[in-house]
Amino acid sequence: MKEIKVVGDIWTGKYQPALTGNRIVDTALLTQFCTKLSKWLSNHKINTKIQIEHEFEPLYAPSEDLYLIDANIINTLPDKGLQSLNFLPVKHQDLLHADPSDCYQEILSQQQSNLNQQQ
Repeated sequence: MKEIKVVGDIWTGKYQPALTGNRIVDTALLTQFCTKLSKWLSNHKINTKIQIEHEFEPLYAPSEDLYLIDANIINTLPDKGLQSLNFLPVKHQDLLHADPSDCYQEILSQQQSNLNQQQ
């Protein structure tokens, strides 16, 4: 995985879901989620850039990036938009509480899989 991108608040396009409906609050929650995830990755010696993706468009998303997407958003996307996407669903409540801990094990698994493919 080249980067981890967190999708929980989309600002462009026809469909613009939000966490709370307040951009400032949503950005703060997503930033805190990313900060906690970054700290955990660092503690596990995984050097991967993390960013919030407000401009999410699944058809144009790079397949080498890992997308952590609000499960509520995933449920609204067409299946064909998710086929080539490398993503993990994140519970809406986990984003609201800025708690990435449910993602940790799957991220480790993906990281290990990437390392095995490189060997």
